[in-house]
Amino acid sequence: MIDKRLDLLNRWLMCVFDKQHYTINSASDDASFRRYFRIKHGNNSYIAMDAPPEKENSDNFVKIANLLRANKLHAPKIIKADLARGFLLLEDLGNTTFLQALNKNNHINLYKKAIDKIIKMQSIDVNSRDLPLYNEHLLKQEMQLLIDWYLPKNISQNHIQKLNQLFQMLSDNALNTLQVFVHRDYHSRNLMVVENELAIIDFQDAVIGPYTYDLCSLLKDAYFQLPINEVQVLLQYYYKQVNIGLEFSQFATQFELMGLQRHLKILGIFTRLSVRDSKHRYLQNIPLVKKYIAQIADKYTKFAILKKLL
Repeated sequence: MIDKRLDLLNRWLMCVFDKQHYTINSASDDASFRRYFRIKHGNNSYIAMDAPPEKENSDNFVKIANLLRANKLHAPKIIKADLARGFLLLEDLGNTTFLQALNKNNHINLYKKAIDKIIKMQSIDVNSRDLPLYNEHLLKQEMQLLIDWYLPKNISQNHIQKLNQLFQMLSDNALNTLQVFVHRDYHSRNLMVVENELAIIDFQDAVIGPYTYDLCSLLKDAYFQLPINEVQVLLQYYYKQVNIGLEFSQFATQFELMGLQRHLKILGIFTRLSVRDSKHRYLQNIPLVKKYIAQIADKYTKFAILKKLL
């Protein structure tokens, strides 16, 4: 089968490298329509990103990459860009993800480093930035994915009504908190370990939103489960460094409810990736996401209906 996008990418790279020899190999793909290729040119290594412009907005990728780098956060440097065709040539951050680097001896310190990056991102002045708002419409639109893709098609109107009430509570929790720069998918697969430092990838969907969101993505990761006592240690680590103006118990509640919003969305997304896009590998992560949801449903009686529905 002819790969027209790969042919176009190769033609573009030939122009970039002035027809000098290079090699190209698949590096990875992700949950979107983007693909990544590792390019070797002489002694240099790069990552080429293929992002079909009708499906992905590469302008956002470039804008957020430059914003992070301007604030002394390690995002991949943009070497060359053809936004009209959806091609980017990027700094190669290597092969070691945060998830791959975790081990029993280093994981708490590694998580603290990742939290330090969150705090640094949250110090970005968002008032002067053209970033979308994580508003009520977007929050509810994400949770609607649970109904549209994960739950049975014959779910009763009574259950849908109760879910919409629940969605409203979670939306209110998110919006009635400090609003900051939010990466929006800050987890163990979207951080790279580069020379004992952390670099950030997959940031193109960044918004202005709840300060607990990226912390939830990291500590209640769909791909890796931390013990509950370690989550508490790391929450305390964040809390002691950031002047939130709330009791720790209030902060912890905001964190838990924000995590519930994210996990309801993820159930819908992972199911859609399998059904619509034939990316079935994400189904193996659904049990952990459901476990996170069940923990909150057990703790807060107003969310008990979720255990019955899921």
